Amino acid sequence: MKRFLSGVAACLAVLLVFAGCASAPTGWVSDYEEGQQLASKEGKDLFLFFSSEDTDGVSTQLRTSIFDTESFIKTAGKDYVLVHLDFSESRLMSVQVGEDATDEQKQAAEAAMPQLEKDIGTAMNFSVTEGGMPAMILATAQGYVYGVVAYDATVTTPKQFMAVINENNENRDKIKALVKAIDSSSGVKKLNAIDDLYEATEPTYSYLLSDFYAMAPELDPNNESGKRGKYSILNAYSVATEALYVGDAHGAISAMLAPIDEGFCSPVEQQELYYQSAYFASLIGDAENMMNYLSAALACAPDSEMADSIQMTIDAYTMVNESAGLSAEGME
Repeated sequence: MKRFLSGVAACLAVLLVFAGCASAPTGWVSDYEEGQQLASKEGKDLFLFFSSEDTDGVSTQLRTSIFDTESFIKTAGKDYVLVHLDFSESRLMSVQVGEDATDEQKQAAEAAMPQLEKDIGTAMNFSVTEGGMPAMILATAQGYVYGVVAYDATVTTPKQFMAVINENNENRDKIKALVKAIDSSSGVKKLNAIDDLYEATEPTYSYLLSDFYAMAPELDPNNESGKRGKYSILNAYSVATEALYVGDAHGAISAMLAPIDEGFCSPVEQQELYYQSAYFASLIGDAENMMNYLSAALACAPDSEMADSIQMTIDAYTMVNESAGLSAEGME
């Protein structure tokens, strides 16, 4: 489950302040959903370019020398819908207006905010952080990632850049074949196909498969695949992440505890769920339930790899709590 946790951590790390200019050059679109629709309609993939042009020091040069050139747009445009989401500081400033702003300025800021929030959501889904731009990602029209193009200062021409993109063709074909297998199957076979796609996807982008996780109970009600526990946990993390994003720690805890009652999780998996619930309880200062969840986690699998760590956490909190009690008595 560490694969998914790394993706969740990356998503949560994107709860930052983004900024940028929303305009896009000819040949590019500046809205992810519009790009998806075009890619689906035209039978193309997505080339996603996340930038912060006035702060990352690289994006402007990339646009000038490669991305905005007729050669790149024409060549890449044969197979990709080009999507550019820019998070420059000027964009953030444009939606932050003071009390002394004119009505026109306030209206403009209010009108720009929904698209900015939408673009931040897209960046979060693709685990793009403020310090990680420029980021260049290759994905299917559905949004399944099959390649990441790292910035390379030695790649300075459209032809060179296309060669780097094309290095991902083999993995592109693999991911598309896996998606096709999902679309053409049902029941347990479909869940196994989903599992193949999950295992082939980089952990950073596992969150993009979250819609599949919730399908497991319907696809495999009797756990013939043996994967119900795995996907119950993955779905729990997905739902918990959504809850935490809106500040609902109680909802996150409920999401983590739900798979335990389904009866498909192993003792070690149950331990993980209780342990994560304890962490979420600690976020809201619910010490009593935190300790209850830690104790339940330890009881599930007392000989697991995590058991010693859990016991140490329990002991440390108990010691701190007892010390605080003694200090309070001394003051009396």
